[in-house]
Amino acid sequence: MTNYSDYEVEDFLHDDFFINCVLNNTADQQAFWDQWLLDNPDRKKVIDSARQIISSINIKPLANGLADDEVNILVSHVQSHFYDEKPEARTLKLYQTQWFRIAAILLMFITAGLIFLKTRTNPTSKLSLAVEANGYINITNNTTESKLIRMADGSLAVLKPGSGLRYPKSFKMGREAFLNGEAFFEIHKNPAMPFVVHSHEMAVRVMGTSFTVKSFSINNEFKVIVNTGKVLVYNQKEVRKNELPKAMVTLLPNQQVTYTAKLTLVKKETLPVPLTLSPPVAQKEFTFDDAPLSEIIDKINKAYAVNIEYDKAAIGNINLSASLSDRPLDEKIKLICKAINASCQFIDGRIIISNPGLNHSTTN
Repeated sequence: MTNYSDYEVEDFLHDDFFINCVLNNTADQQAFWDQWLLDNPDRKKVIDSARQIISSINIKPLANGLADDEVNILVSHVQSHFYDEKPEARTLKLYQTQWFRIAAILLMFITAGLIFLKTRTNPTSKLSLAVEANGYINITNNTTESKLIRMADGSLAVLKPGSGLRYPKSFKMGREAFLNGEAFFEIHKNPAMPFVVHSHEMAVRVMGTSFTVKSFSINNEFKVIVNTGKVLVYNQKEVRKNELPKAMVTLLPNQQVTYTAKLTLVKKETLPVPLTLSPPVAQKEFTFDDAPLSEIIDKINKAYAVNIEYDKAAIGNINLSASLSDRPLDEKIKLICKAINASCQFIDGRIIISNPGLNHSTTN
């Protein structure tokens, strides 16, 4: 009998028995896991997370059900590593070998070089990227569209036109970013290492949340708007001996704070209309039952102010059922791609979904 007490979420996503139980959920299977949770109550959160991930990857079944090969494909996609676009070989943990680490480092530099070369040689590209000698990445968005930035810990920034973002290649010494302009942030949770967004003299400190910072020097106004979680806003000049100032402002979902040019607090207020990505609204907006892919992507584009590139004529009518409300933007995209057997790319600030490898029937 497998010792599930040592399993983490990733391990359950690779376990055939567990996946089959979630997908079929017979009385015997339910009884097994009910008893197991009684014996291992501390693992409930892990089990619930794994179940939610597997359950959220779902193509609406046809009248005659899915064929065996389609079920196998869906299961194999669930078994691929949740944060990677391509499946990882489960039988050999390559990342534990020295040669793989060396190859990964070489691949990282080659990829960075190709992206840099593409940016330098493509006259239509206005997204400038520079890697500083101190290991910081400096990105300026001179385009007319928002650009998606993925940082080292998986946190995301949707950088608005005319804005710049500077952040370290590695967050080993701390998680931080420096913003000039406007960006929407989705920060991965890490209670042991808060994330700080610096913008001129102001700072926003978070554990794991989503929010928007507006700080253009041209109008000398600083604003923070919170979608999810909790953030702390304060003047960096008031920090003493690594202690946060007493005058800091705490913001919760659907709240915003505005400062003037002289960094005088104008007002903290609750928004009259809840934001699309705030939990109650997102639960409704991003829970789909037999919805066409085009509708799902349109909602994501509108909520995040991005433009996902895909072949609408070829795959826009694929119907999906999924719960994406509590997933960050990149995970939403990856779950959709796994469900339709497609792949995704996050490159040069763009989000690209390729056509599926299989032809899926749709229902209307």
